[in-house]
Amino acid sequence: MEEKLKVLTFIMIAIGALYAFDGLSHGAFSANSVTGLVVSGQQIAQQDVSCYDSDSRDYSVQGTTYAKLFAVNSEPPKQDTCQGKTLIEYYCVGSEPEVEFYDCPNSCVAGRCA
Repeated sequence: MEEKLKVLTFIMIAIGALYAFDGLSHGAFSANSVTGLVVSGQQIAQQDVSCYDSDSRDYSVQGTTYAKLFAVNSEPPKQDTCQGKTLIEYYCVGSEPEVEFYDCPNSCVAGRCA
């Protein structure tokens, strides 16, 4: 019985080591990495999220901001849009959604600065 316990313990440690090595080789434990599950915008919108900006206020990427405030007011998530050369960028400050009108240096296309 003790021998089986030793074998089982060894197997569990080996599996844990393999997961850790795999994570290290893919950068999962670096300071700049994001860990956890990858979820779609729809899944985020259905969760109890105070505020989440999918593009992290990156002007070169069209993003969508999900906020509890929007849901309370029966509003859909806000997607970054263009108005001429001006980017209407939605983002979060803490748990609150904000909006910025940013003049793109060149042009604004499909909710991002081009």
